[in-house]
Amino acid sequence: MLDVEGLSTEAKIGKILILVSLILGIVGVLGMLVGFTSVALFPLRYMRFPIFAGFFFVIAAVVKILGLIIGFMALSSTTLKNFNKAGMYAIISSLLPPLDLIMLIGGILCLISKEAK
Repeated sequence: MLDVEGLSTEAKIGKILILVSLILGIVGVLGMLVGFTSVALFPLRYMRFPIFAGFFFVIAAVVKILGLIIGFMALSSTTLKNFNKAGMYAIISSLLPPLDLIMLIGGILCLISKEAK
């Protein structure tokens, strides 16, 4: 999965950072869903505005899942050795809220690598 032989240093680091960002993003989505579940189960005990908080968690999780889908497209582009496309996908994925700096740095490194044409 992490076939990095024969790649430049920037491409290797960019691919690894994209993978790390995807793993952390999945953990973040799971955390958001746990937060939504706690708001749904105990709405009045812990929060003053449970409906707003529940909508916030759901909308944030949906946007983050969309960012993860684009991040997986970036990772698959690195597997196909298309680092220009991978860098663009990674930058788009990083700019979706919440901002993902690890994915942004990985995308920039993929764009400046010598494999990107």
